[in-house]
Amino acid sequence: MITVSSHILNLDDILEGGFYKPSVILVAGIAGSGKTTFVAQSLFNAAKAGETCLFISTLSESPAMINNYMSRFSFFDRTLYETKKMNIISIGDSLLKQGDQAVIEFIHKKISILKPDRIVIDPLTVLGDILRSYEKRPLTDDERRRFYFDLFTSMKSWNTLILITGEFTLEDIQQNPLGYLADGMIYLSDEIVGMRYERNLRILKMRGQKYMPGNHSFDIRDTGIIVFPKSLPQVWGEKPASKIKVSTGISGLDAMLKGGIHEEDIMLISGTTGTGKTTFALHFICEGLHNGEKSLIISLEERPSKLVRNARAFGMDLEPFLQKKMLEVHYVSPVSYHPDEEAWLIRKKIKDNSVKRLLFDGIENLETSLPNSIERKNYMAVLLDLFSSMGVTTLITSEISELFGGVKLTHETLSNVVDNIILLKHVEIEGNMKGFISIMKSRGIKHDTEIREFEITEKGIVVKSSMKGYESVLSGIARKISGEFLEKKEKL
Repeated sequence: MITVSSHILNLDDILEGGFYKPSVILVAGIAGSGKTTFVAQSLFNAAKAGETCLFISTLSESPAMINNYMSRFSFFDRTLYETKKMNIISIGDSLLKQGDQAVIEFIHKKISILKPDRIVIDPLTVLGDILRSYEKRPLTDDERRRFYFDLFTSMKSWNTLILITGEFTLEDIQQNPLGYLADGMIYLSDEIVGMRYERNLRILKMRGQKYMPGNHSFDIRDTGIIVFPKSLPQVWGEKPASKIKVSTGISGLDAMLKGGIHEEDIMLISGTTGTGKTTFALHFICEGLHNGEKSLIISLEERPSKLVRNARAFGMDLEPFLQKKMLEVHYVSPVSYHPDEEAWLIRKKIKDNSVKRLLFDGIENLETSLPNSIERKNYMAVLLDLFSSMGVTTLITSEISELFGGVKLTHETLSNVVDNIILLKHVEIEGNMKGFISIMKSRGIKHDTEIREFEITEKGIVVKSSMKGYESVLSGIARKISGEFLEKKEKL
Protein backbone atom coordinates (compact mmCIF):
# COMPACT_ATOMS: atom_id res chain seq x y z
CA MET A 1 0.00 0.00 0.00
CA ILE A 2 1.39 3.39 -1.02
CA THR A 3 0.29 7.01 -0.58
CA VAL A 4 -0.61 9.03 -3.68
CA SER A 5 -1.56 12.67 -4.00
CA SER A 6 -5.24 13.65 -4.09
CA HIS A 7 -4.28 16.38 -6.58
CA ILE A 8 -6.74 18.72 -4.81
CA LEU A 9 -4.92 21.85 -3.65
CA ASN A 10 -4.17 21.67 0.11
CA LEU A 11 -6.19 18.47 0.67
CA ASP A 12 -3.01 16.40 1.07
CA ASP A 13 -2.15 18.55 4.12
CA ILE A 14 -5.40 17.43 5.76
CA LEU A 15 -4.82 13.80 4.73
CA GLU A 16 -1.19 13.91 5.94
CA GLY A 17 0.12 13.05 2.48
CA GLY A 18 -2.78 11.93 0.28
CA PHE A 19 -4.88 8.80 -0.41
CA TYR A 20 -3.83 5.22 0.22
CA LYS A 21 -3.58 3.06 -2.89
CA PRO A 22 -5.32 0.69 -3.38
CA SER A 23 -8.48 2.01 -1.75
CA VAL A 24 -12.05 3.08 -2.52
CA ILE A 25 -12.94 6.66 -1.55
CA LEU A 26 -16.54 7.87 -1.47
CA VAL A 27 -17.06 11.58 -2.18
CA ALA A 28 -20.58 12.36 -0.94
CA GLY A 29 -22.87 15.37 -0.72
CA ILE A 30 -26.14 16.77 -1.98
CA ALA A 31 -26.66 18.00 -5.55
CA GLY A 32 -24.43 20.94 -6.44
CA SER A 33 -21.94 20.41 -3.61
CA GLY A 34 -18.98 19.90 -5.99
CA LYS A 35 -18.61 16.10 -6.11
CA THR A 36 -18.04 15.75 -9.87
CA THR A 37 -15.64 18.70 -9.92
CA PHE A 38 -13.69 17.08 -7.07
CA VAL A 39 -13.20 13.71 -8.77
CA ALA A 40 -12.61 15.18 -12.25
CA GLN A 41 -9.92 17.51 -10.91
CA SER A 42 -8.20 14.63 -9.12
CA LEU A 43 -8.31 12.53 -12.28
CA PHE A 44 -7.05 15.14 -14.76
CA ASN A 45 -4.24 16.36 -12.50
CA ALA A 46 -3.16 12.75 -11.86
CA ALA A 47 -3.11 12.15 -15.63
CA LYS A 48 -0.92 15.23 -16.07
CA ALA A 49 1.43 13.75 -13.47
CA GLY A 50 1.77 10.57 -15.56
CA GLU A 51 -0.98 8.27 -14.24
CA THR A 52 -3.33 6.38 -16.55
CA CYS A 53 -6.85 7.40 -15.56
CA LEU A 54 -10.40 6.26 -16.30
CA PHE A 55 -13.62 8.25 -15.87
CA ILE A 56 -16.80 6.11 -15.84
CA SER A 57 -20.03 8.08 -16.18
CA THR A 58 -23.23 6.31 -15.10
CA LEU A 59 -25.64 9.04 -16.24
CA SER A 60 -25.83 7.88 -19.89
CA GLU A 61 -24.20 11.16 -20.88
CA SER A 62 -21.89 11.21 -23.88
CA PRO A 63 -18.18 11.89 -23.33
CA ALA A 64 -18.65 15.13 -25.30
CA MET A 65 -21.20 16.41 -22.77
CA ILE A 66 -18.98 15.47 -19.85
CA ASN A 67 -15.95 17.15 -21.42
CA ASN A 68 -18.01 20.25 -22.12
CA TYR A 69 -18.74 20.58 -18.41
CA MET A 70 -15.13 19.94 -17.32
CA SER A 71 -13.59 22.22 -19.95
CA ARG A 72 -14.54 25.31 -17.94
CA PHE A 73 -11.76 24.43 -15.48
CA SER A 74 -8.07 24.98 -16.11
CA PHE A 75 -7.21 21.42 -15.07
CA PHE A 76 -8.98 20.11 -18.20
CA ASP A 77 -6.57 19.09 -20.97
CA ARG A 78 -7.94 17.46 -24.13
CA THR A 79 -4.48 16.25 -25.23
CA LEU A 80 -4.52 13.75 -22.36
CA TYR A 81 -7.05 11.71 -24.36
CA GLU A 82 -4.66 11.58 -27.32
CA THR A 83 -1.88 10.16 -25.14
CA LYS A 84 -4.33 7.68 -23.54
CA LYS A 85 -3.47 9.01 -20.10
CA MET A 86 -7.10 10.07 -19.74
CA ASN A 87 -9.95 7.77 -20.76
CA ILE A 88 -13.71 8.21 -20.47
CA ILE A 89 -16.61 5.82 -20.95
CA SER A 90 -20.36 6.19 -20.44
CA ILE A 91 -22.67 3.34 -19.41
CA GLY A 92 -25.65 3.49 -21.77
CA ASP A 93 -29.21 2.21 -21.69
CA SER A 94 -28.47 -0.94 -23.72
CA LEU A 95 -25.94 -2.11 -21.13
CA LEU A 96 -28.18 -1.25 -18.18
CA LYS A 97 -30.96 -3.40 -19.65
CA GLN A 98 -28.66 -6.44 -19.38
CA GLY A 99 -28.53 -6.16 -15.59
CA ASP A 100 -26.02 -5.58 -12.82
CA GLN A 101 -23.66 -8.47 -13.62
CA ALA A 102 -23.32 -7.27 -17.22
CA VAL A 103 -22.42 -3.79 -15.98
CA ILE A 104 -19.77 -5.15 -13.59
CA GLU A 105 -18.29 -7.40 -16.31
CA PHE A 106 -18.18 -4.47 -18.77
CA ILE A 107 -16.31 -2.24 -16.27
CA HIS A 108 -13.96 -5.09 -15.34
CA LYS A 109 -13.13 -5.72 -19.01
CA LYS A 110 -12.29 -2.03 -19.62
CA ILE A 111 -10.04 -1.97 -16.58
CA SER A 112 -8.25 -5.15 -17.70
CA ILE A 113 -7.44 -3.49 -21.03
CA LEU A 114 -6.51 0.01 -19.79
CA LYS A 115 -4.91 -0.96 -16.44
CA PRO A 116 -5.65 2.49 -14.95
CA ASP A 117 -3.85 3.87 -11.90
CA ARG A 118 -6.90 5.92 -10.85
CA ILE A 119 -10.61 5.39 -11.56
CA VAL A 120 -13.70 7.55 -11.08
CA ILE A 121 -17.27 6.22 -11.06
CA ASP A 122 -19.67 9.17 -11.13
CA PRO A 123 -22.22 8.76 -9.59
CA LEU A 124 -22.28 5.22 -8.21
CA THR A 125 -25.60 5.72 -6.39
CA VAL A 126 -27.47 6.44 -9.62
CA LEU A 127 -26.15 3.19 -11.08
CA GLY A 128 -27.47 1.25 -8.09
CA ASP A 129 -30.88 2.91 -8.30
CA ILE A 130 -31.61 2.50 -12.01
CA LEU A 131 -30.33 -1.00 -12.75
CA ARG A 132 -33.66 -2.66 -11.92
CA SER A 133 -35.84 0.11 -13.32
CA TYR A 134 -35.92 -1.73 -16.66
CA GLU A 135 -37.84 -4.54 -14.94
CA LYS A 136 -40.60 -2.07 -14.06
CA ARG A 137 -40.05 -2.41 -10.33
CA PRO A 138 -38.02 -0.61 -7.67
CA LEU A 139 -34.71 -1.97 -6.45
CA THR A 140 -35.04 -3.56 -3.01
CA ASP A 141 -32.61 -2.72 -0.22
CA ASP A 142 -31.22 -6.27 -0.31
CA GLU A 143 -30.66 -6.11 -4.07
CA ARG A 144 -28.96 -2.72 -3.82
CA ARG A 145 -26.76 -3.96 -0.97
CA ARG A 146 -25.84 -7.10 -2.92
CA PHE A 147 -25.01 -5.08 -6.03
CA TYR A 148 -22.73 -2.74 -4.07
CA PHE A 149 -21.05 -5.68 -2.33
CA ASP A 150 -20.40 -7.46 -5.64
CA LEU A 151 -19.05 -4.28 -7.21
CA PHE A 152 -16.77 -3.50 -4.26
CA THR A 153 -15.49 -7.07 -4.26
CA SER A 154 -14.60 -6.60 -7.90
CA MET A 155 -13.02 -3.21 -7.14
CA LYS A 156 -10.65 -4.74 -4.60
CA SER A 157 -9.16 -6.88 -7.37
CA TRP A 158 -8.38 -3.81 -9.51
CA ASN A 159 -5.53 -2.84 -7.14
CA THR A 160 -5.92 0.89 -7.80
CA LEU A 161 -7.31 4.13 -6.34
CA ILE A 162 -11.05 4.41 -6.98
CA LEU A 163 -13.05 7.57 -6.38
CA ILE A 164 -16.82 7.15 -6.36
CA THR A 165 -19.47 9.82 -5.89
CA GLY A 166 -22.88 9.57 -4.25
CA GLU A 167 -25.71 11.97 -3.59
CA PHE A 168 -26.40 11.85 0.15
CA THR A 169 -27.30 14.00 3.09
CA LEU A 170 -25.07 13.56 6.13
CA GLU A 171 -27.80 11.55 7.86
CA ASP A 172 -28.44 9.28 4.85
CA ILE A 173 -24.82 8.28 4.41
CA GLN A 174 -24.69 6.77 7.89
CA GLN A 175 -27.45 4.32 6.91
CA ASN A 176 -26.15 3.42 3.46
CA PRO A 177 -24.04 0.27 2.85
CA LEU A 178 -21.52 2.38 0.93
CA GLY A 179 -20.58 3.90 4.29
CA TYR A 180 -18.98 0.73 5.59
CA LEU A 181 -17.86 -0.69 2.21
CA ALA A 182 -15.75 2.36 1.30
CA ASP A 183 -12.23 2.72 2.75
CA GLY A 184 -12.64 6.49 3.03
CA MET A 185 -15.49 9.01 3.00
CA ILE A 186 -15.31 12.74 2.24
CA TYR A 187 -18.46 14.82 2.68
CA LEU A 188 -19.00 18.11 0.84
CA SER A 189 -21.62 20.58 2.08
CA ASP A 190 -22.50 24.26 2.12
CA GLU A 191 -24.21 26.70 4.48
CA ILE A 192 -24.98 30.36 4.98
CA VAL A 193 -22.86 31.93 7.72
CA GLY A 194 -23.71 35.54 8.49
CA MET A 195 -23.81 37.24 5.10
CA ARG A 196 -21.58 34.80 3.21
CA TYR A 197 -21.90 31.42 1.48
CA GLU A 198 -19.53 28.85 2.93
CA ARG A 199 -18.55 25.49 1.37
CA ASN A 200 -17.23 22.84 3.76
CA LEU A 201 -15.27 19.61 3.38
CA ARG A 202 -15.27 17.02 6.14
CA ILE A 203 -13.48 13.68 6.27
CA LEU A 204 -15.83 11.17 7.87
CA LYS A 205 -13.59 8.14 7.52
CA MET A 206 -10.16 7.19 6.22
CA ARG A 207 -9.40 3.57 7.09
CA GLY A 208 -5.95 3.06 8.67
CA GLN A 209 -4.93 6.65 8.00
CA LYS A 210 -4.47 9.79 10.09
CA TYR A 211 -6.23 12.99 9.00
CA MET A 212 -7.15 16.42 10.30
CA PRO A 213 -10.70 16.29 11.74
CA GLY A 214 -13.41 18.96 11.57
CA ASN A 215 -14.93 21.10 8.84
CA HIS A 216 -12.49 22.64 6.36
CA SER A 217 -13.74 25.36 4.03
CA PHE A 218 -13.20 25.12 0.28
CA ASP A 219 -14.03 27.07 -2.83
CA ILE A 220 -14.63 26.19 -6.48
CA ARG A 221 -12.70 28.46 -8.85
CA ASP A 222 -11.46 28.41 -12.43
CA THR A 223 -8.60 26.16 -11.32
CA GLY A 224 -11.04 23.80 -9.60
CA ILE A 225 -11.40 23.07 -5.90
CA ILE A 226 -9.05 24.65 -3.39
CA VAL A 227 -9.27 23.53 0.24
CA PHE A 228 -8.42 25.75 3.20
CA PRO A 229 -7.45 23.58 6.19
CA LYS A 230 -9.01 24.60 9.49
CA SER A 231 -6.72 26.69 11.67
CA LEU A 232 -5.51 24.71 14.67
CA PRO A 233 -3.35 25.71 17.67
CA GLN A 234 0.39 25.75 16.93
CA VAL A 235 2.83 23.38 18.64
CA TRP A 236 5.69 25.56 19.82
CA GLY A 237 7.88 22.92 21.42
CA GLU A 238 10.68 24.35 23.54
CA LYS A 239 11.06 27.61 21.64
CA PRO A 240 12.32 30.24 24.14
CA ALA A 241 10.51 33.55 24.51
CA SER A 242 12.41 36.49 23.05
CA LYS A 243 13.97 39.04 25.43
CA ILE A 244 14.67 41.56 22.67
CA LYS A 245 12.57 44.71 22.73
CA VAL A 246 11.35 46.55 19.65
CA SER A 247 10.14 50.12 19.39
CA THR A 248 6.46 50.99 18.89
CA GLY A 249 7.54 53.96 16.77
CA ILE A 250 6.22 56.42 19.39
CA SER A 251 8.93 57.62 21.76
CA GLY A 252 6.50 58.56 24.52
CA LEU A 253 4.84 55.13 24.44
CA ASP A 254 8.24 53.41 24.38
CA ALA A 255 9.12 55.34 27.52
CA MET A 256 5.91 54.14 29.22
CA LEU A 257 6.85 50.57 28.22
CA LYS A 258 10.43 51.01 29.44
CA GLY A 259 11.90 50.61 25.96
CA GLY A 260 9.15 49.02 23.86
CA ILE A 261 7.55 45.58 23.57
CA HIS A 262 9.17 42.18 23.23
CA GLU A 263 9.70 40.64 19.81
CA GLU A 264 6.97 38.17 18.74
CA ASP A 265 4.58 39.58 21.34
CA ILE A 266 1.05 40.77 20.60
CA MET A 267 -0.11 44.28 21.47
CA LEU A 268 -3.76 45.33 21.51
CA ILE A 269 -4.71 48.98 21.09
CA SER A 270 -8.28 49.39 22.24
CA GLY A 271 -10.36 52.53 22.26
CA THR A 272 -13.50 54.35 21.24
CA THR A 273 -14.19 55.81 17.80
CA GLY A 274 -11.75 58.50 16.66
CA THR A 275 -9.18 58.04 19.41
CA GLY A 276 -6.37 57.31 16.92
CA LYS A 277 -6.02 53.52 17.12
CA THR A 278 -4.98 53.11 13.48
CA THR A 279 -2.62 56.09 13.66
CA PHE A 280 -0.88 54.55 16.69
CA ALA A 281 -0.65 51.26 14.77
CA LEU A 282 0.82 52.87 11.65
CA HIS A 283 3.66 54.29 13.75
CA PHE A 284 4.45 50.70 14.75
CA ILE A 285 4.48 49.55 11.12
CA CYS A 286 6.56 52.51 9.89
CA GLU A 287 9.14 51.92 12.61
CA GLY A 288 9.65 48.40 11.35
CA LEU A 289 9.82 49.49 7.71
CA HIS A 290 12.49 52.09 8.44
CA ASN A 291 14.47 49.34 10.17
CA GLY A 292 14.25 47.10 7.11
CA GLU A 293 11.56 44.79 8.49
CA LYS A 294 8.98 43.56 5.98
CA SER A 295 5.47 44.26 7.18
CA LEU A 296 1.87 43.27 6.49
CA ILE A 297 -1.33 45.18 7.21
CA ILE A 298 -4.62 43.27 7.41
CA SER A 299 -7.43 45.81 7.22
CA LEU A 300 -11.10 45.10 7.81
CA GLU A 301 -11.94 48.81 7.74
CA GLU A 302 -10.00 50.87 5.19
CA ARG A 303 -8.94 50.11 1.62
CA PRO A 304 -5.21 50.51 0.82
CA SER A 305 -5.61 53.87 -0.97
CA LYS A 306 -7.36 55.46 2.02
CA LEU A 307 -4.90 53.98 4.47
CA VAL A 308 -1.97 55.44 2.50
CA ARG A 309 -3.68 58.84 2.23
CA ASN A 310 -4.53 58.98 5.94
CA ALA A 311 -1.02 57.93 6.99
CA ARG A 312 0.48 60.69 4.86
CA ALA A 313 -1.65 63.26 6.73
CA PHE A 314 0.28 62.39 9.91
CA GLY A 315 3.75 62.42 8.41
CA MET A 316 3.99 58.75 7.41
CA ASP A 317 4.56 57.94 3.73
CA LEU A 318 3.79 54.27 3.00
CA GLU A 319 3.93 54.50 -0.80
CA PRO A 320 7.71 53.95 -1.24
CA PHE A 321 7.55 50.80 0.89
CA LEU A 322 4.59 49.47 -1.08
CA GLN A 323 6.52 49.98 -4.32
CA LYS A 324 9.59 48.22 -2.92
CA LYS A 325 7.42 45.27 -1.75
CA MET A 326 8.51 45.93 1.82
CA LEU A 327 4.86 46.45 2.79
CA GLU A 328 1.63 44.83 1.68
CA VAL A 329 -1.86 46.01 2.60
CA HIS A 330 -4.43 43.23 2.46
CA TYR A 331 -7.96 44.62 2.60
CA VAL A 332 -10.92 42.28 3.20
CA SER A 333 -14.54 43.32 3.65
CA PRO A 334 -15.94 41.75 6.85
CA VAL A 335 -18.93 40.58 4.78
CA SER A 336 -16.73 38.47 2.49
CA TYR A 337 -14.14 37.38 5.09
CA HIS A 338 -13.78 33.57 4.95
CA PRO A 339 -11.95 32.66 8.20
CA ASP A 340 -10.07 29.50 7.13
CA GLU A 341 -9.22 30.90 3.72
CA GLU A 342 -7.91 34.17 5.16
CA ALA A 343 -5.88 32.37 7.84
CA TRP A 344 -4.29 30.22 5.12
CA LEU A 345 -3.63 33.25 2.92
CA ILE A 346 -2.15 35.35 5.73
CA ARG A 347 0.10 32.49 6.79
CA LYS A 348 1.32 32.13 3.20
CA LYS A 349 2.04 35.87 2.93
CA ILE A 350 4.02 35.81 6.19
CA LYS A 351 6.06 32.81 5.08
CA ASP A 352 6.64 33.88 1.46
CA ASN A 353 7.59 37.48 2.32
CA SER A 354 9.45 36.89 5.63
CA VAL A 355 7.11 39.31 7.43
CA LYS A 356 8.38 40.58 10.80
CA ARG A 357 5.64 43.06 11.76
CA LEU A 358 1.90 42.69 11.28
CA LEU A 359 -1.05 44.98 11.90
CA PHE A 360 -4.57 43.56 12.10
CA ASP A 361 -6.74 46.66 11.98
CA GLY A 362 -10.35 46.47 13.17
CA ILE A 363 -10.43 42.94 14.54
CA GLU A 364 -13.85 43.56 16.11
CA ASN A 365 -15.32 43.44 12.59
CA LEU A 366 -14.93 39.66 12.64
CA GLU A 367 -18.36 39.65 14.31
CA THR A 368 -19.84 39.91 10.81
CA SER A 369 -18.09 36.81 9.41
CA LEU A 370 -18.04 34.80 12.66
CA PRO A 371 -21.31 35.54 14.48
CA ASN A 372 -20.81 32.71 16.98
CA SER A 373 -18.89 34.29 19.88
CA ILE A 374 -17.12 31.09 21.03
CA GLU A 375 -16.03 30.21 17.50
CA ARG A 376 -14.86 33.79 16.95
CA LYS A 377 -12.84 33.87 20.17
CA ASN A 378 -11.17 30.52 19.39
CA TYR A 379 -10.38 31.63 15.85
CA MET A 380 -8.71 34.85 17.01
CA ALA A 381 -6.72 33.00 19.68
CA VAL A 382 -5.40 30.47 17.14
CA LEU A 383 -4.65 33.18 14.56
CA LEU A 384 -2.70 35.37 16.98
CA ASP A 385 -0.78 32.36 18.29
CA LEU A 386 0.10 31.51 14.68
CA PHE A 387 1.65 34.95 14.18
CA SER A 388 3.84 34.61 17.27
CA SER A 389 4.90 31.07 16.34
CA MET A 390 6.09 32.41 12.96
CA GLY A 391 8.28 35.04 14.63
CA VAL A 392 6.02 38.01 13.92
CA THR A 393 5.49 40.95 16.26
CA THR A 394 1.81 41.82 16.02
CA LEU A 395 -0.38 44.81 16.77
CA ILE A 396 -4.16 44.58 16.65
CA THR A 397 -6.73 47.33 17.01
CA SER A 398 -10.19 46.91 18.45
CA GLU A 399 -12.97 49.43 18.86
CA ILE A 400 -15.00 49.44 22.06
CA SER A 401 -18.00 51.49 23.13
CA GLU A 402 -17.73 53.01 26.57
CA LEU A 403 -15.35 51.87 29.27
CA PHE A 404 -18.05 51.34 31.83
CA GLY A 405 -21.77 50.65 31.75
CA GLY A 406 -21.45 46.86 31.35
CA VAL A 407 -19.29 46.97 28.20
CA LYS A 408 -16.10 44.88 28.16
CA LEU A 409 -12.82 46.71 28.37
CA THR A 410 -11.29 44.64 25.56
CA HIS A 411 -13.30 43.25 22.71
CA GLU A 412 -14.10 39.50 22.99
CA THR A 413 -12.03 39.24 26.21
CA LEU A 414 -8.82 39.26 24.16
CA SER A 415 -6.87 40.06 27.30
CA ASN A 416 -5.88 36.41 27.80
CA VAL A 417 -4.31 36.02 24.34
CA VAL A 418 -2.42 39.33 24.05
CA ASP A 419 0.73 40.40 25.86
CA ASN A 420 0.13 44.15 25.98
CA ILE A 421 -3.06 46.22 26.19
CA ILE A 422 -3.04 49.95 25.46
CA LEU A 423 -6.24 51.89 26.16
CA LEU A 424 -7.03 55.12 24.32
CA LYS A 425 -9.78 57.40 25.64
CA HIS A 426 -11.45 60.71 24.88
CA VAL A 427 -11.90 62.72 28.06
CA GLU A 428 -13.81 65.94 28.64
CA ILE A 429 -11.81 68.46 30.66
CA GLU A 430 -13.27 71.90 31.29
CA GLY A 431 -15.37 71.77 28.14
CA ASN A 432 -12.61 70.41 25.86
CA MET A 433 -12.10 66.85 24.55
CA LYS A 434 -8.59 65.50 25.02
CA GLY A 435 -6.97 62.15 24.29
CA PHE A 436 -5.50 59.99 27.04
CA ILE A 437 -3.46 56.81 26.99
CA SER A 438 -2.89 54.18 29.66
CA ILE A 439 -1.19 50.79 29.75
CA MET A 440 -3.65 48.27 31.14
CA LYS A 441 -1.38 45.24 30.80
CA SER A 442 2.17 44.40 29.77
CA ARG A 443 3.54 40.90 30.33
CA GLY A 444 7.15 40.76 31.41
CA ILE A 445 7.55 44.57 31.42
CA LYS A 446 7.45 46.89 34.42
CA HIS A 447 5.46 49.63 32.73
CA ASP A 448 4.32 53.16 33.53
CA THR A 449 1.00 53.07 35.43
CA GLU A 450 0.15 56.74 34.95
CA ILE A 451 -2.59 58.03 32.66
CA ARG A 452 -0.99 60.35 30.12
CA GLU A 453 -2.34 62.85 27.65
CA PHE A 454 -1.53 62.41 23.97
CA GLU A 455 -2.02 64.57 20.92
CA ILE A 456 -2.31 63.72 17.23
CA THR A 457 -0.23 66.22 15.25
CA GLU A 458 0.87 66.60 11.62
CA LYS A 459 3.92 64.57 12.57
CA GLY A 460 1.93 61.86 14.27
CA ILE A 461 1.37 60.88 17.89
CA VAL A 462 2.97 62.83 20.73
CA VAL A 463 2.60 61.41 24.25
CA LYS A 464 2.63 64.19 26.85
CA SER A 465 2.66 64.54 30.61
CA SER A 466 0.63 62.49 33.09
CA MET A 467 -2.84 63.59 34.15
CA LYS A 468 -2.18 64.90 37.66
CA GLY A 469 -4.72 66.84 39.63
CA TYR A 470 -7.75 64.97 38.20
CA GLU A 471 -9.71 61.88 39.10
CA SER A 472 -12.22 59.62 37.23
CA VAL A 473 -10.33 60.32 34.01
CA LEU A 474 -11.22 56.95 32.47
CA SER A 475 -14.93 57.57 33.06
CA GLY A 476 -14.78 60.12 30.25
CA ILE A 477 -15.56 63.14 32.45
CA ALA A 478 -12.57 64.09 34.58
CA ARG A 479 -13.03 65.89 37.90
CA LYS A 480 -10.41 68.20 39.34
CA ILE A 481 -9.02 67.15 42.72
CA SER A 482 -8.97 69.82 45.41
CA GLY A 483 -5.58 71.24 46.28
CA GLU A 484 -5.83 70.03 49.90
CA PHE A 485 -6.56 66.44 48.81
CA LEU A 486 -3.79 66.51 46.23
CA GLU A 487 -1.29 67.80 48.82
CA LYS A 488 -2.17 64.97 51.23
CA LYS A 489 -1.89 62.41 48.38
CA GLU A 490 1.59 63.65 47.40
CA LYS A 491 2.79 63.45 51.03
CA LEU A 492 1.70 59.82 51.17
